[in-house]
Amino acid sequence: MRRALALLLTLTLGSQAQALSCIAPDPIRDFKEAHASKDRWSAVVGRLDFDESRLPVVPLDQQAEPKAPTELRAQMVGEFLGPEGFVQPFQGNVTLRVSCYLSWCGGAQSGGRYLAFLRHEGGKRIVQAEPCGQWLYRDPAPALLDAVHACFAGGPCAEGGQF
Repeated sequence: MRRALALLLTLTLGSQAQALSCIAPDPIRDFKEAHASKDRWSAVVGRLDFDESRLPVVPLDQQAEPKAPTELRAQMVGEFLGPEGFVQPFQGNVTLRVSCYLSWCGGAQSGGRYLAFLRHEGGKRIVQAEPCGQWLYRDPAPALLDAVHACFAGGPCAEGGQF
């Protein structure tokens, strides 16, 4: 009985150690990180379209193998952030970069409305879909967009807001 209990505890604790541990995604934290980066970033809100059949799926028996991010061609139509808020039209091709950790993958739904932080990289505009949910926010509330704009405009920029 003791051996069985010890084995069960070992298996349970071992699998918990491999669980994904995320801090809550926060668009204000993402904005601050992008702003402090040496890379060029933009914030866009709008419709994201791509081929959902190409989203990665990691089979349970292949979790230990590191996977390179999956890059998908996508189109985004909406408004990008400028001095007056999210009012300047944006339409363009983007690269949706989907990262996975173990069996957890970032994702998006084609046709969904998102707040996306676009990183400009080698002539591409990259939309990052991370397993923990940062950089890409589905159906952003007006209060969230106002908070990101306030940060951009040099106003209050407090993380952890309820949007």
